[in-house]
Amino acid sequence: MHTYHQRILYSLGLTLVLLAIGGWYFPSIPTSSMQSDWFWSNKVAPDRLYDVVFIGDSRIYRGINPELIEEALTVVDTLDVFNYGFSSAGLDTAFMNVGASLLDSNSNRRMIVLGVTASSLADENLANPHHWQEKKRHPIEIWQRKNINPYLSFFDPTSPEVIRNKALDKKSGYYQVYKSNGWIASDKLPRDEWIEYWHIQNTYPKVEFSTAVRENLIQKVAAWEAEGIEVFGFRPPAAAHFEAIEMQYYPEKAIKTQFEAVGGTWIDIPNRTSYVTYDGNHLEEQSARRLSTFIGEQMKAELIKEDQVLLRNSVLDFETPPPPYWSSYEPKLLQNKQVFKGATAYTVNAQTYSCTYTYPLDSFLDQNLYISTSCWMKVGQEQISQTATALLVFSIQNEQETILWRGERLLEQSLNPNKWNQLKVADAYPNTLAGCTLKVYVWNKGTTDVIIDQLKLEIFVDK
Repeated sequence: MHTYHQRILYSLGLTLVLLAIGGWYFPSIPTSSMQSDWFWSNKVAPDRLYDVVFIGDSRIYRGINPELIEEALTVVDTLDVFNYGFSSAGLDTAFMNVGASLLDSNSNRRMIVLGVTASSLADENLANPHHWQEKKRHPIEIWQRKNINPYLSFFDPTSPEVIRNKALDKKSGYYQVYKSNGWIASDKLPRDEWIEYWHIQNTYPKVEFSTAVRENLIQKVAAWEAEGIEVFGFRPPAAAHFEAIEMQYYPEKAIKTQFEAVGGTWIDIPNRTSYVTYDGNHLEEQSARRLSTFIGEQMKAELIKEDQVLLRNSVLDFETPPPPYWSSYEPKLLQNKQVFKGATAYTVNAQTYSCTYTYPLDSFLDQNLYISTSCWMKVGQEQISQTATALLVFSIQNEQETILWRGERLLEQSLNPNKWNQLKVADAYPNTLAGCTLKVYVWNKGTTDVIIDQLKLEIFVDK
């Protein structure tokens, strides 16, 4: 009997050793369900906290490699980065708060990076079923998936061809490599950038994209910034035909403007169509690496950039008489019922101009300037009106012609024109022509009155 028990123990021990050896040496299957379970449980219950957390949907967890972000930010500091992306994730408060809870409170540089897609702002995705399914698993199940599954992936059903391709590092079919930092290196061969197109073409017209979701996002960015968390945002790229549909429901200019108005930093991605997707929606591995490097470099540039040299600034707050170079405003157009800051704001009636800032630029001759102007604006009526075609403008002109003219419309830069939104206009200007004058004003072209507050101008040396 004693020998029988010994044999059982020896067999069990040998089995565990073989399992460990198999789990260590056997090549992981590209679509392993065991690895997938480990990946998601490790994501919702990581063993550590981080300095930087990316939050978003599948374009984030397939598109951002935290390792490359860490490399780019090495110049700034030694920072630990984590990818908290989930399938069809919506940017609602509860989901974003869980992602933010992974930040190390003792870190000197706490950062959140939001991947803001059209899908992430759709009302139907705010429930975040994938995220909560993984987050609410029993702690014992999460422990088992994190600690046992890595050694059992070779039990996944597969074929000799898949094993051979893996051993030869040859990609075929659906290819997924699960990383402990929250990234999935992905590809699908052969690629088909149109395979999911018809789905969004048919479903997006039926999906609700409410203004409240976008406003809530901006409020959350403002709250994080107030806590000392640096917030970045960007729109992850997709195939051009995907983006053509999505942009009908995605007011990127307004999101960017309001994101930056509350202190966040928006990262623009040039040459978006140069990134390769395998299904029109998600980046293949090399493009994901290239995007990660680009985002990391942009974050680094923002974190280490030198303060711009300010040459001149002026704020018209409508609380006191206009500062120098501002024309006078009409006292009867001051009002105290709808105010952004202070006690009064100013009404710009339909088909009129606001008071104007006029400044000769010869004192900055032969300098490269960067001119930035902003104001807070809303429509005067209770309802949103599409006739509110007011613009914030700056122009540079001499006696003969207009050299530079820049304007931004309220309806393009606001998420909800019935509420206060910041408008911003900025551009570089090489000041090499004598006799030029800068003008800043609000031009209300429409038939609806607008209210403005905190009309601001800044002139910098452009670096």
